[in-house]
Amino acid sequence: MATAVSRRLPHLHAFARALHLLRPERSKAAALLGAGALVALLQVGEPLLFGKAVNGLTSGADPIGYIALWCGLSVCVFLASMVISLGADRMTHRRRLAAMASFVEHLLALPPAFHTEARSGRLMRIMIAGCDGLFNLWLPLLRDQITNVAIVLTLLPVAMLTNWRLAMVLVALMLAYSAVNLVVMRQTASGQAQVENRFTDISGNLGDLIGNVSVLQSFLAVPGELRTVKTSLHDLLHAQYPVLNWWALSSVLTRGASSIAIVAIFGFGASLVSKGQATIGDVVSFVGFATLLIARLELVTAFVVDAAQRGPALAQFFDVLDQRSHVAEAADAVPLAVREGRVTFENVSFRYPKGSGAVHDLSFEVQPGETVAIVGPTGSGKSTALGLFQRAYDPEKGRILVDGQDIRTATLASLRAATGVVFQEAGLFNRSIAENIAMGNPDATMEEIEDAAKLAGAYDFVARKPAGFATPVGDRGQGLSGGERQRIAIARALLKDAPILLLDEATSALDVATEARLQESLDRLRAGRTTFVIAHRLSTIRAADRIIVLDQGRIVEQGGFDELVAQGGVFAQLAREGGLATAAANDDGRRTDAA
Repeated sequence: MATAVSRRLPHLHAFARALHLLRPERSKAAALLGAGALVALLQVGEPLLFGKAVNGLTSGADPIGYIALWCGLSVCVFLASMVISLGADRMTHRRRLAAMASFVEHLLALPPAFHTEARSGRLMRIMIAGCDGLFNLWLPLLRDQITNVAIVLTLLPVAMLTNWRLAMVLVALMLAYSAVNLVVMRQTASGQAQVENRFTDISGNLGDLIGNVSVLQSFLAVPGELRTVKTSLHDLLHAQYPVLNWWALSSVLTRGASSIAIVAIFGFGASLVSKGQATIGDVVSFVGFATLLIARLELVTAFVVDAAQRGPALAQFFDVLDQRSHVAEAADAVPLAVREGRVTFENVSFRYPKGSGAVHDLSFEVQPGETVAIVGPTGSGKSTALGLFQRAYDPEKGRILVDGQDIRTATLASLRAATGVVFQEAGLFNRSIAENIAMGNPDATMEEIEDAAKLAGAYDFVARKPAGFATPVGDRGQGLSGGERQRIAIARALLKDAPILLLDEATSALDVATEARLQESLDRLRAGRTTFVIAHRLSTIRAADRIIVLDQGRIVEQGGFDELVAQGGVFAQLAREGGLATAAANDDGRRTDAA
């Protein structure tokens, strides 16, 4: 039974989860729902009193009592509806912002592997559409729909007690109306899901295009990409057309239902009055009942259709929230206590769930303050090793220790606090230079920020900027040169002052001259810190205390630069390909001649 229902209403689970998000304010939500039900009872009484007043007029009785009560009910309904509307509006705005904050918090906690596969434009579309879907589900539900449903459920028993013959006309009309709209919803459910998926994919593609607009312009690719976008939008529109056709049919039938209902009530009511089976007041009341019923059914139907339309967006929203990190923090995790900065890999093995990247039986120890470079051919496992240290994943076998503590037993926050990272991409935000540096230590004073910039060799060029440290760097730091961006990243790492440092291709995107100028800044950054260096450009690792060479995920060589070149193994091959082996040999020759 549950399976059959889920097939008919494929996004029912998403709607249930959306309602569950109101739980923090469930008492207020319950009060609004109760008030809506009360308003429904009062509104059903209005056409009933109207009919009583008409009967009083036709029989010569004084109808003023019914009229006064009718006016009182109308005033109560107006005031109660205003309070309900205000309360519902405020609650739904609060809960939408809370849902958005929760989504962003969850998104930022997901591992890099998730963000590599999920495009930022697509995620933004999912968040905005999902939060809008939640808002447009909650607001009408709390403000109107409980009242509407309560009116429909209350009206039929009252109508049956008033005149069961006329009530049967209302029942027949309601069943026919509901059947038509059920067919429409079943026909549009899957179509709208496909439309939403297309829309989300297009948003992801647009995010890629906007993020790489300089590449598109330089390669004259704008016209071709624009044609692709227009084709995608054309396909989206044609996928939407069948859904729109069904909704248009539903809208036309809904508008015609009110007229059909009134004509049917008048025609059948006139026949009953002529037979003495109904009064004129009954007919008047039932015209009011029919108008109220169709109006409320129309609102309920519009709500259900809108909810069905937003169902796919809600499902995507909750799908992202269901994504879990590959790494779970232990319930009894404790803060990592870094006393010296000794890092140990003990028989560490890991293979990515997707893809071919892997490392096997990595065992080595890095002494406090030592700089160790990890090198190897593309795909050898360099980044995987550092990713395991940062707990992007946990090893399938073995363990990683910091001062004798297994990092799996430490809190993620303390592990990240103990680690400073400089990436190949500086990772700057569209904020001021000072704000970007201060990300290393949000509590830092301006003096500390300037000191970090001086150590990183960034102070002079920042001082020449129009607004100094208040100068915005632009989107992803595009207002700065490559070398300037990296100096800001180094200053950020210096300000963090973490005992363990990871340099992940920190200078590989720079030209050789800029890299050489940055080397002094990097030397200052490494001083006194346990440092891991990943670099394709082997000239950057000459100063490393030790080089670990990986090949196909295994350690194949270890030693100093010249020692490894002399061995003639994997590292020597890499050095020859980079033109460094010959230089090293020439240096040795010159030293021999001098001797």
